[in-house]
Amino acid sequence: MKIHYHLKDDPVGLVHHICNLLIETAALYLEVDNKSNIKTANGLLLSLLDILHCMLIYTANVIRMTLQAQKSGTGGDTQAAEDLLLINKPLTDLISLLIQLLPSDDTEIYETASKCLSLMVQLYGGDNLDSMSPENMDSFAEVLKSKRDLKQQKLLLRIIKRLVTSNKKHSESLKNDGDSLIHILERLAQTASSHADIAVASLAFEILRTVGR
Repeated sequence: MKIHYHLKDDPVGLVHHICNLLIETAALYLEVDNKSNIKTANGLLLSLLDILHCMLIYTANVIRMTLQAQKSGTGGDTQAAEDLLLINKPLTDLISLLIQLLPSDDTEIYETASKCLSLMVQLYGGDNLDSMSPENMDSFAEVLKSKRDLKQQKLLLRIIKRLVTSNKKHSESLKNDGDSLIHILERLAQTASSHADIAVASLAFEILRTVGR
């Protein structure tokens, strides 16, 4: 199956436009304290996160279909897939923003931000050098501490694992500046009272192993 992807006249412009809108809206969302303003910011932020999610899903599907086509020996338009990855790479500038949104009290914002983040690290790994900044690691620690749902914990741990295993800088950051996150990971690695818990504990242990714990 050959994938046809036609680049628009100004695809990078769209990507940068989405980035700028999300950055401005997230700043508004994180700063407002008036209830009516929060509701407005929530709605706009969710809409933009949904657009980002669609862009990332589309990109991931193109990559997946290209790889499947190559495996089956039917070709696959690798150039189109590579072009799409390159065009959307500026979206990785949003990684820190997405991580900072994870502790949000709004369930929809958390869920959409975490899904976007998961897709982004699957596609680009740890390309963004600020992904494991001290602030972002604190955000990961906070949300892992508050989320009791095992599915959510596994998603977050897979994101962290992808970051620290795809870029040595991130594992070094975790080792040197991630005490609060390491503490949470150690706690998760030691709690395995059920089969589902074992999966969480295993992921936490694998992350800790990258920093020699």
